[in-house]
Amino acid sequence: MSVDLSAAITTFVSESKELLAEMENSLLDLESSEASRDQEETINAIFRAIHTIKGSAGLFGFDYVVSLTHIAETVLDDVRGGNREMSKTLLSLYLETGDLCDELILLAASQNEPSAQQLTQLARLTEQFSAITNIVGAPQNTDTDSETQPQDGTWFICFVPNENVLRNGLDPYPFIHFLNNEVASLEVATNFTALTADTPYDPESCYLAFLMLFHTSQSKDVIEEVFEFIKNDAVVEILPPDRCQYSAIEDCAKYFPDPAQFQATLAKLTQSRLPARLLEPASIPDDAEPPAKATGKKKNKLHTSKTLRVEAMKLDRLIDQVGEMVITGARTNLLAHETGNETLIEAMALLERLVENIRDSSLKLRMVQIGETFNKFKRVVRDVADELGKEVELNIVGADTELDKTFVEKVSDPLMHIIRNAIDHGIESPEQRQAAGKPTCGQLTLKAYHDSGSIVIEIQDDGQGLDQSKILARAIENGLVNQDHSLQDKEINLLIFEPGFSTATAVTSISGRGVGMDVVKRNVESLRGSVEVDSTKGLGSKIIIRLPLTLSIIDGFMFTVGDEDYVIPLDTVVECLELHEVVSESDIQDKNYINLRTEVLPFIRLRTLFGIEQQIEHTKESLVIVQFGTLRAGLVVDSLQGEFQTVVKPLGRLFEGLKCISGATILGSGKVAIILDVSALIRTAITMYESLELKH
Repeated sequence: MSVDLSAAITTFVSESKELLAEMENSLLDLESSEASRDQEETINAIFRAIHTIKGSAGLFGFDYVVSLTHIAETVLDDVRGGNREMSKTLLSLYLETGDLCDELILLAASQNEPSAQQLTQLARLTEQFSAITNIVGAPQNTDTDSETQPQDGTWFICFVPNENVLRNGLDPYPFIHFLNNEVASLEVATNFTALTADTPYDPESCYLAFLMLFHTSQSKDVIEEVFEFIKNDAVVEILPPDRCQYSAIEDCAKYFPDPAQFQATLAKLTQSRLPARLLEPASIPDDAEPPAKATGKKKNKLHTSKTLRVEAMKLDRLIDQVGEMVITGARTNLLAHETGNETLIEAMALLERLVENIRDSSLKLRMVQIGETFNKFKRVVRDVADELGKEVELNIVGADTELDKTFVEKVSDPLMHIIRNAIDHGIESPEQRQAAGKPTCGQLTLKAYHDSGSIVIEIQDDGQGLDQSKILARAIENGLVNQDHSLQDKEINLLIFEPGFSTATAVTSISGRGVGMDVVKRNVESLRGSVEVDSTKGLGSKIIIRLPLTLSIIDGFMFTVGDEDYVIPLDTVVECLELHEVVSESDIQDKNYINLRTEVLPFIRLRTLFGIEQQIEHTKESLVIVQFGTLRAGLVVDSLQGEFQTVVKPLGRLFEGLKCISGATILGSGKVAIILDVSALIRTAITMYESLELKH
């Protein structure tokens, strides 16, 4: 009977990726300044990751993965035992091993063979590890427990899977196959006396039992780990050389229905492997316990699962359906108010609260911590710094900050470009830093936190900062800026995001083509976010990325301009005021700013922005003060509608070029309301204010 292992292999690939990521992070932690604090536990974590991958790969017959992880595990075991130090060379070897393991696992899972280059790399790594194992280490500690001490000699295993093992998705053969790769001269005798003429045959039941003899110098703990995944579904009796005597082996007869057949199988198996003095048969007790596979008395340790893997596509469908439920709820609520039935209106208010709770709970399902993304850059920083001959330490702050998984996937690429640029252009070489009175090791900080309904990601370095005069000169040379046009410092800093812009004198494998930072700006803006740059020459630079918390469903604030309804994220609204109560009509004639509590506040009339010629009375206008990051501005609207649960719908490629608009939503009445881009509106208001000031 063939067993479909596709689901199990998919799980193995997913779990292996997580283990390899944890292994890489642990290896990089060993290089950090705090490595000595938890070095022993870190090395143990690396060992557990390699050993688990090896064991699982052995179950599926992924021999290339098994051979590589086996030799890597052997060397690491010496490191754990204190016989060898984890040098930087050995650490680099394990990082390369992790990369190749990832490739080999994906190939094996898709039933493809490794390329010639990968096989060459595998042979080289195996040779390097083998050369290390040939170096004589320190003497073994003889005071440890016999269970963990290697014991050279002939071992015996009685392996009796229970009747339901196949139904549980476990095939006994891969465990024996994996053991064969771990030990020498394995001999196996298969016993099937559980299937008799009187036994009704069930094709989904297991009737096999196995007796095994082999030679190894491994410890009992290592042998037990081979059967780690099946130990709760089988009897596994392991007898090391010091207990591998006929009388001890014969005790395993209690697990077999026919003791006489067991003795015959055992005698045939052990004839050539055990000394003659141990082959005297012992009597089988009349009160021997019936086989465990028939009684099912073996106690299994129960594990309570605390996590559940769910496909991202299923979550996306759930969010879409919740969004449709929000729209339908708004429509039903509107109809309830039209009826004037108080009982119905009250019931709809309760339903609306429940829908809101379901919405919040659904969105939280897709929220993940950004620390996992940040940790991936440890390897990037290490490799790029080594390639450039620089010393750089990565610091991570706010790793537990949560954001939508959609953002995690799309923000990874922009962060990659920024980090590589910071190391290449920002952080100086050790000699330059020493000459400038700085520590030779540069500091690169990744920081994440929530602020005003947005998630903020900061990438800061303590390098040489941006040379604004050089940036401006290169921008003028490339025709990006008119020579007569004066720019503020922040505007000059943002020129690094222009397509094709680069201050590098030569193109390298890391930078110089002027495409990386352009990708950063484009990707961030596609997520309705913004990018800011703050730099001080000689002290370093900081790039600030602001993103909304989610792309799907938001708490919105609705208002009317002309005959249309518009929505902005509620988190961006600071306060709402009647315009005539703040400033008189004559004071803002031909102006686009007001003095609000001694603060100059730029504002923009949305009627003017949208090209609506007809104006309304000054006393009917309202002022919505919005904030995005550190910037504030006012929006002058016709009337306020209040809070509104907003399901964000994309506008499509036809509307990609429109400024100040980020999407649309469907109202309860069925009408479409435009969602405005608050950051773009604020920048527009500030630009208009600054241009007006320059004229005066």
